[in-house]
Amino acid sequence: MKISGKMIGAIFGIVFLIIIFYIISDNNEIKHMPTISGDSSKGYTSVLEQMGLISPQQALEDYQKLSIYPPNSRPLSRENIDLLMPNRRYEQPLLIDKDNNIYCLFTADKYRVIGDDTITFVLMVLQGTKPDSERIPIAITKSVIKKGSNNKTAKYVTELPLAKNNTGDYVADFICAQSFSTEKKSGTYWAEVEFTIRDEKHAEEIPFEYFPENTIPAKFTGNFRDYIKDGSLYIDVEVDVLRKGYYIVDANLYDNELEPVAYTIEKRDLQTGKQWVPLLFFGKVLLDKKAKPPFVLKDLRGYRFIEATTPDLEFVDREMLKPYDGEYKTRLSTISGLSDKEWDDEQKRKRIEFLQKESQGDIGVQ
Repeated sequence: MKISGKMIGAIFGIVFLIIIFYIISDNNEIKHMPTISGDSSKGYTSVLEQMGLISPQQALEDYQKLSIYPPNSRPLSRENIDLLMPNRRYEQPLLIDKDNNIYCLFTADKYRVIGDDTITFVLMVLQGTKPDSERIPIAITKSVIKKGSNNKTAKYVTELPLAKNNTGDYVADFICAQSFSTEKKSGTYWAEVEFTIRDEKHAEEIPFEYFPENTIPAKFTGNFRDYIKDGSLYIDVEVDVLRKGYYIVDANLYDNELEPVAYTIEKRDLQTGKQWVPLLFFGKVLLDKKAKPPFVLKDLRGYRFIEATTPDLEFVDREMLKPYDGEYKTRLSTISGLSDKEWDDEQKRKRIEFLQKESQGDIGVQ
């Protein structure tokens, strides 16, 4: 069978994504998840290998290249928008009138609303897609908030008071804690708006999640400490845990010029009370990035993972901590003590050994 260049490109794109997924998987989280059949690290070939879409030799080379850093501490750059802005939204302007080049954008400043946070909704109808494009007059006929995982079956909760501002956009600063004052459970909500342009009807809706104050399982105290250990930088973060459980804590590290350097993911069981959570910033990551101290910890965030016990379409699998709104500058003033050594781990060695054995048979796309 002849394989086109486009197909090969798509195949390698899929391969890369799957390898990245494998790298960022963490052993601590795996113990909370069911075993996945066909895991090649346990003696089985991967799905891609079974399908002949990647040779074991290529899988070995890619894995060795990507696994020089540990899965929970990796490089960070300006391109990693999802990590630099973890609560951002991704709506894009939609063309609603091709003949007149009219676009609509209905979005908000965040996806997850935690506690007493405000979420700001914006409706823009403009001729073109530039920020200074001409605004088109509209008549809003409906603007509401509904609750439910599916917008088609979500139930009405309250009105969304969109009001025209001085740029011609329609804006609403919405405080969930006030509008949903009796709500005690986290859930998915929808902001829905209907409007007309020149007698033509249009409708847009966007989802968001709300986590009431009583669901917040722990809080960052604002206390930190940093040190070098085993050739890497550690920043301990103090957390006051209200409900014990399995927690995931994430943070980003920047250099002395506030350029992104690395991100970290720490996953562990925490008991109630105040305690330190160590965040690893791998030495080789910092050295390879040529980052200069003192380093700055920002974007500190986290959640408590909840396993579903019964089928529930409205179930939310996490309880969110409020992100820490400050930053921490390390006491470290030199990179002395950081190691350039590649990451080494028993599971990594087993994976490489398995791929080396498989590469002797080199099956795949010829």
